[in-house]
Amino acid sequence: MPVLKPITHPDPQVSVVIPTLPENNYEPPDTLRNQTFDAYEVIAVSDAELNRCEARNEGMEVATADIVAQTDDDCTPPETWIEDIHRHFSEDRDLVLLEGPLDKHRSSPRNYVGANMAYRREHALNIGGFDSEFDGWRADTDFGWRMEIEYGVDRCRYDANLEVVHQGPLRTNVNRELEQKFRARYPDRYFTLLDHPTSVIGDQTGKAVAIVYSLFPKPTERLIQAFE
Repeated sequence: MPVLKPITHPDPQVSVVIPTLPENNYEPPDTLRNQTFDAYEVIAVSDAELNRCEARNEGMEVATADIVAQTDDDCTPPETWIEDIHRHFSEDRDLVLLEGPLDKHRSSPRNYVGANMAYRREHALNIGGFDSEFDGWRADTDFGWRMEIEYGVDRCRYDANLEVVHQGPLRTNVNRELEQKFRARYPDRYFTLLDHPTSVIGDQTGKAVAIVYSLFPKPTERLIQAFE
């Protein structure tokens, strides 16, 4: 299984995991090579047979640091990115998950964007990592919410200053089938936390719709799909 380490360190404090594909010939951007924090490694999982969730999990498995940061192969983190991540986890030993924004992605706290998050490796492995059931759509948010459920919302944090730049157009498209499955699994969180770029349902309804959805899932789902 092709796992590359373009940046190594004898005793990394942070492991950066990046899923990619062989044809992309991934090379870390200059800002990732020239971080203000020295003790880190970069793990590029380059395997066309793995989906994105499997690639993230493989990188998590082979990581040698207790803290895993992750981004994507078309993203550029700032030069202080790893230093800021390490500081958060060093200052708060109870912290298990840290998220930051992506410049092109309209996201709020607790939405969890996979191209800019970090977590304690042991805690992430304990919940099974990323779930391939949601590969391609909502897997990152699903991971974040499972971390919240397992360890508590107060042990997860959003840092608006921890922004990563996405190069080129966003590659993720809405998967309606997975969206339906996702809101059925997390109705309370779905209607009260998520940004809904393609639907008027969500931000405008919140907790009331979550309650109705829980009581009458099928008719409520039909109504939601009519608005999407």
